[in-house]
Amino acid sequence: MKTYTVLYAEDVSHYGVTQIPAENDAEAIANAKAISEDDLGNVAVDPDHGSTVCKRIVHILGPDGNDIAADIPLDGFTLIHGEDKRRIYEAAPAFLKALETIAAIPLWGEPIADADLKAEYSDHAEYDLELNEFNPSVDTESTYLRDAVETAREALKTARRQS
Repeated sequence: MKTYTVLYAEDVSHYGVTQIPAENDAEAIANAKAISEDDLGNVAVDPDHGSTVCKRIVHILGPDGNDIAADIPLDGFTLIHGEDKRRIYEAAPAFLKALETIAAIPLWGEPIADADLKAEYSDHAEYDLELNEFNPSVDTESTYLRDAVETAREALKTARRQS
């Protein structure tokens, strides 16, 4: 039997209380946010080992000492570092809605599930009810549209696999 070495990690929150002077609520918030790394390290000294987060496998080394796997999450937590990444994270629901909207656009020859939309396209001779497929009479399906729809569908597949 082979022996593998696993490096695990988990993040432990530390808590601490201090008093800060301030003239008003806004100044209190500003002063609290302005704490230095050193001061925070000296205040937040009470570890909460019962509430660890970001449990993960850092890496697994094979018997030969080479990595066979790395960065494997063991819980549902993740860290986001940087303002730009935080904004992307917060915008994710809007991105998902946009992708769902784009992916719902029918492509040439596809059936349309929405009865109202099917009827509307049929009234304009852009949906063949007999063949049950979308057949636009004008070039509403440019290369950009096709690429956008296919990209959105692939992104949604990936997002759904990970949830």
